Amino acid sequence: MRANLVAYREYQVFLNYPFDNEFEGLANAMHFAVIASGLVPLCARDLSVPDRPRLEMLVDAISNCKYSAHDFSRCTGEGPENFARFNMPVEMGMSLFHALHSQRQVAQTENPGPRCAFFVATPHDYKKFASDLSGLDPLVYDSETSLLSQMFEWLRGIGAGFNQERKTMHVLDKYGVFQKRSAGLRGSGKNGRLTHHESQELMFEICSACKWWTWRANDPGKLAFPPIPLARTTPDRRGPRRRGK
Repeated sequence: MRANLVAYREYQVFLNYPFDNEFEGLANAMHFAVIASGLVPLCARDLSVPDRPRLEMLVDAISNCKYSAHDFSRCTGEGPENFARFNMPVEMGMSLFHALHSQRQVAQTENPGPRCAFFVATPHDYKKFASDLSGLDPLVYDSETSLLSQMFEWLRGIGAGFNQERKTMHVLDKYGVFQKRSAGLRGSGKNGRLTHHESQELMFEICSACKWWTWRANDPGKLAFPPIPLARTTPDRRGPRRRGK
């Protein structure tokens, strides 16, 4: 967990999504949209402080994020007991309370309060399992790139980020670069998969090269977001060995 969440609270976006491997592309899309906006992503995977209750860390993280986005792709049970996991709805509820409560407090000021959005893969199913969210106009997507577009355009639409003229198509192009370069990396996760932090580091590199994400341009930023090494795979260019006669 970053040492100083307060310093970046005006630029942080809390992200809430399924952590299962099959949803990895959706998670990457959300993170890339945030980073391409020049903002700072934060999620439950970034909360790892020994001997500190997880719920307390979540409260600290959400209360220090001006924006939050929640993907409700997973809504059914799983496993032999068909249990549904409720961590995501808990985080969504905490974020909604923070946004609505804060907006009431700043209603008379010029500084807008925290903003919250949620994303669904179908336009109506959420009303069956989260009917309290009716009327909040969820953003509907049908693919990984569609989610990235919706997320980026939502952030731009509410005035978040540093470059409102950046085109969505350019962000999608750079996301394609991220996907291609990801395939050439050997991650430290299971079976060589990139970890959450390794994927995010690659996004930082790509968006920094475009001058979209500039938090490492000064010493405090370098301390807050220290680079981590990425292992590039090196194909064997020598070709097959010749057999002796």
